[in-house]
Amino acid sequence: MKETKRYYLYLLITSFLIPILSCCSQQKYNNLIVSIFAASGSIMPINEISDSFLTQYSIPIDKNFAASGTLARQIADGAKADIFISANIEWINYLKTKNLLIDSSIYKLAGNRLVVICHKSKNVDIKFTNDFNIKSIVPDKIAIGDPLYVPAGKYAKQTMSMLGWYNQIQDRIILTKDVSSALHIVELNECDWGIVFYSEAIKSNEIKIVADIPSNLHDPIFFYMTLIKEYSNESKLIYDYIKSDKSIPILSKHGFITDLLDNV
Repeated sequence: MKETKRYYLYLLITSFLIPILSCCSQQKYNNLIVSIFAASGSIMPINEISDSFLTQYSIPIDKNFAASGTLARQIADGAKADIFISANIEWINYLKTKNLLIDSSIYKLAGNRLVVICHKSKNVDIKFTNDFNIKSIVPDKIAIGDPLYVPAGKYAKQTMSMLGWYNQIQDRIILTKDVSSALHIVELNECDWGIVFYSEAIKSNEIKIVADIPSNLHDPIFFYMTLIKEYSNESKLIYDYIKSDKSIPILSKHGFITDLLDNV
């Protein structure tokens, strides 16, 4: 009888202790949300990498996707961010000059390439030569990201300027808020063609890739990651996870170039 009482007392005590211990073990994560500000061109891999991370750690993650320049300016204006992922080095350097990031944490995450896309119902024949009649394949409009804020748009403008095309068709260019918006306009068949990252193009079944843009016509394309100052241990944990080998197959699957990176 005494043994039975002891057994029930044990059950009663453990029923109270287990939730308390569980709560304590998670306490360091409950009140902290890690904020990732990431270029819109990285939506697919960063979402998947975050999901993979969350299978091992119970750390809440808040993600803000937009053009790299838009995000950098938000951070400079005081927005709460722990990790910043940019589609070029320019906006990393912008925050560096403002003393807002950890210089030693700047990391070259992956490469990418630039492609010309059109709606699946269209055909575009383009040649990347100075004497090519660019106006002949722009009867209406084309879409690129705004070069002032969108790295993909900056690379696109560099390409067209290098070939002497930009000034010829500037009035026929739709400038979008980010690279995903440029893709969307082409998906809706609202322009003749557009220029986006390869990783962006393969997201859609409504478009087709009609040309790879030669890499010598624009600056090298790399996505960079950095920690913002006053980061937490949890932020560093996520940062390290994104840098790890676990992210490589995810980035590769989504069209990013992960081999032969000489890191900064």
